[in-house]
Amino acid sequence: MGREVRHPVRAARSAAAIASTLALAGCSAAPTPPVDDYKGEPRGIQAPARSAGGAEYAVWLDKGNRFAITLYGSSSCPPVAATMRVAGANKVKVTLKPTRKGPCTADYAPHTSVFDTPSALRIGTPVHITVASADASKKDARSIVLPPYGTD
Repeated sequence: MGREVRHPVRAARSAAAIASTLALAGCSAAPTPPVDDYKGEPRGIQAPARSAGGAEYAVWLDKGNRFAITLYGSSSCPPVAATMRVAGANKVKVTLKPTRKGPCTADYAPHTSVFDTPSALRIGTPVHITVASADASKKDARSIVLPPYGTD
């Protein structure tokens, strides 16, 4: 009759490897598109003081279940988010859609993109958002900090 041989060290290593893989999976999730996208500032909220003078900003919506990123640019060629992905512990990367070809108005207007909050984000701590164009050759990445939920 065969005996079952147990290897506690091997089992512990396997469990650790599985846990590491699952933890990293949250950081390499597929990019997701915005759930809403529109001209103007986020609906139903007062723009934070840090946005004075047209500074780009991010705010929590729907009790932390969503967040909005408000970017400024030409109203006829606005900066529009294409996708968002979790890039690390409370870090998000937003990639912009390519700017449309042709002339753009020389004004400065807000445009808002709204995303569902990924489960990997901790809403009680600041979320660091990097916004970059779809064209990797452009060195136009900028950072926005989304303050902890409930502090705005």
